[in-house]
Amino acid sequence: MNLVLVSLYLLTLHSVKGNKQQTQNYWVLKPNVIVVDVNLAQAVSKVDVPLRCGDAYGDKDIIWKNNGTQVGRGNQIVVTVEEMLGGNYTCHGHAGSFLNHTLVLVQGTERRILEKSHDTDYIQCSSRNYSGAFQCSWKWSRSRNGNVVLVRAARSSVTSNITCSLDKSRLSITCQDHTHCPYSEETERINLTVYVKNKYRVEEYSRRFYITEIVKPDKIKITKADKGTFEWGYPETWSSPNSYFPLTFQVKVIPRKKNCECESGCQRNKRVELHTTQSCRWTVREGFVFCIRAQDALCNSTWSDWSQYK
Repeated sequence: MNLVLVSLYLLTLHSVKGNKQQTQNYWVLKPNVIVVDVNLAQAVSKVDVPLRCGDAYGDKDIIWKNNGTQVGRGNQIVVTVEEMLGGNYTCHGHAGSFLNHTLVLVQGTERRILEKSHDTDYIQCSSRNYSGAFQCSWKWSRSRNGNVVLVRAARSSVTSNITCSLDKSRLSITCQDHTHCPYSEETERINLTVYVKNKYRVEEYSRRFYITEIVKPDKIKITKADKGTFEWGYPETWSSPNSYFPLTFQVKVIPRKKNCECESGCQRNKRVELHTTQSCRWTVREGFVFCIRAQDALCNSTWSDWSQYK
């Protein structure tokens, strides 16, 4: 895993939103990265952005380049960003030695880098239990394959401490809320923001949620106790004790040629049985497929994926 350093919004006055100045159309996303907000509805969109090589290079003869082409001289210059044309600006010493760089990204109003999943959210999040760990994933659009620039995750409390890591696929992150207590009620939602870029275009995607809203148990392991009778237990990854974190089970009994995932067609089939129980034992007549999934009994969260036994 490539670790993504997560800035945690703990300094409220210095958050990304706080870095945006009302009189300017650019702001600092993180060190060496500036974001320019553009309004493509205007006939011509131009924003002047000041760049500084660094205090340590004040007396040097500095040359600035954008993608290899010289664009200015001096420790501080002003560049004009037009439309969606950002760039990677580098400053060099007189002999050509690299000194520093500033990546200028451009943000419009349209979203084109990520794809919505099932017409819901751009970012899908889930948690296997109440330990404070959660995973979030997304899909690149078919026309644009991007890169993650920055991930921010935090609750509004000053004691919030959430870290995230980016998977090798660049399509998901795994996070841990180090201050989350599984035995107390959540009073603040987690604010997750992912910044992704394609070339010099950057887009911001956010989600807000409680762990209780995204919790999803792992699949149930089924054991055949005797002829036609099945038993199961709680997933090993589920929070304990079971009495404090109870699960509700949904049992579906379907003909052999049917699939556990079938919904509307199964509901109209009189040979299909659908039951809800908190028991861990069920008897099925021969010639049928036994399906089961689980859900947190105390909140209307996501059901686990179906498990089946033919």
